[in-house]
Amino acid sequence: MKQPNFILFMTDQQRADHLGCYGNAEVSTPNIDQLAAKGIRFKRFYVNTPICQPNRGTLFTGLMPSVTGVRQNGIPLGLDTVTVADVLKAEGYGTGYIGKAHFQNVTPIPAPARRLDGDGKAPADEFSNSLKQQRTGSEYNCEVRSSWAKNPQRDFPESYYGFDHVRLCIGHGDLVDGHYTAWLRERHENPDSLRGPENALADDDQSSLPQCWRTAVPAALYPTTYVKEEAINFLQQQEESRPFILVVSFPDPHHPFTPPGRYWSMYNPESLTLPGSFNQSVYNIAGLGSEALTAYRWGDADPNSHWPFRVSETQARKMLALNYGAISMIDDAIGEVMSALESSGLADNTVVAFTSDHGDYMGDHGTMLKMGLHFQSVIRVPFIWCDPTLASQAGSSEPGLGSAIDLMPTLLQRAGIQIPVGVQGQSLFSRTRQCAPVLIEDPGIEVFEDSEARSSLFTLVTRNWRLTVFEGQSYGELYDLVADPDECENLWDDPGYGATRQSLQQALLQRLVALRDRRLVATARA
Repeated sequence: MKQPNFILFMTDQQRADHLGCYGNAEVSTPNIDQLAAKGIRFKRFYVNTPICQPNRGTLFTGLMPSVTGVRQNGIPLGLDTVTVADVLKAEGYGTGYIGKAHFQNVTPIPAPARRLDGDGKAPADEFSNSLKQQRTGSEYNCEVRSSWAKNPQRDFPESYYGFDHVRLCIGHGDLVDGHYTAWLRERHENPDSLRGPENALADDDQSSLPQCWRTAVPAALYPTTYVKEEAINFLQQQEESRPFILVVSFPDPHHPFTPPGRYWSMYNPESLTLPGSFNQSVYNIAGLGSEALTAYRWGDADPNSHWPFRVSETQARKMLALNYGAISMIDDAIGEVMSALESSGLADNTVVAFTSDHGDYMGDHGTMLKMGLHFQSVIRVPFIWCDPTLASQAGSSEPGLGSAIDLMPTLLQRAGIQIPVGVQGQSLFSRTRQCAPVLIEDPGIEVFEDSEARSSLFTLVTRNWRLTVFEGQSYGELYDLVADPDECENLWDDPGYGATRQSLQQALLQRLVALRDRRLVATARA
């Protein structure tokens, strides 16, 4: 049987319900909707952590963040980790990655130092950490954005985590570098005169909107266009005799919100619908201690950083309109890539998937961005699987639970390749699949200030419930996702739900046990 080609479209920071095919009647996404109409839409697909770098590592390895070691932003994916591209490449696949990767750190800014424990003399430097290899050195500095800005022709590995053809976009909005930098400079004599808020076009609204500016970069030079063109170029170079996997990873609609040209004003803010929980502040959720709300306090103090911050209704509508504009530009780009696929004659043997690395509050509980609590808006993402061999299921939806660890096994099973030992996910189409609850790991926001912070939260999502426990705390969260889909009523302390909470805590414990690290293989019986 002929092995299929794969195209995986990815967006950055897009919640599931920001697509027409997921029930949103306001955002225009006809090309992505067409993928859903020809394929299968997974209604309950989740991240395994709502943070960029760790969940991207999980998507391409089938391993939980606690197993890859990428438990938070700032820890690169180990070069000794097996990715789906490694496995497919060994089977003869061409492997391409266009756009945002974030397998490694994107800034050189040092993280807070880890602290030695106990009294006495400090051990030698090479033994100051309990793991000798701390993933440092030039081989782990391939995605530092400032390095690409200085030298867009810099050396780059011939193969990057199994991907042989790589064209990187590093950054967000109109502040993107990487391979894109050289492409942009070839097309404009001084692109830095177009980029950033200091060069923005005049707009009456932007002064009241954190992290939003009307970019002077034209749509033809914007990163979304670069990703589209490079993806089309890759497809035009493929031959029918060799299967391929191509990841097309857009840096948008992640903040800052800078959709170019007509996409800036494509949507009327006043006509848009805010989330049902918009008017219930996170500060009014029953039973939570102040530690659980640290992220929101940081965001309110500095809304121009990475933390979630509260917005007015007017601000929320305007930012939502810009978010939709960025998504519609991506949808247009996907339409052109799909047209190129059709023209190549390869469409009949190509599986096309679509997902995102995590979501965005986008007004949920009156907040923007991510980090903090695990509401559906940040942990639930779209997943569409459009497979020519499953035409009889076209337009169907799958209600069962799935998560990021399941992507790699799903791709490999469809390629007819067994799943490597230790991979923790399972194919979404396996005959023996057990629809287990989803485990979500999160180190908590305080590790960005104190590397030793004990601020983790763990979430379990079942068909009907979401349970979250906080490290070292007696409080928690419990939501009935059927009766309360907006997660407004925390039932953790409600005595009427004590048995439910206990049962879910037991299920969380069982899932933690099941997802332990089992990668090492015994080499002898004893």
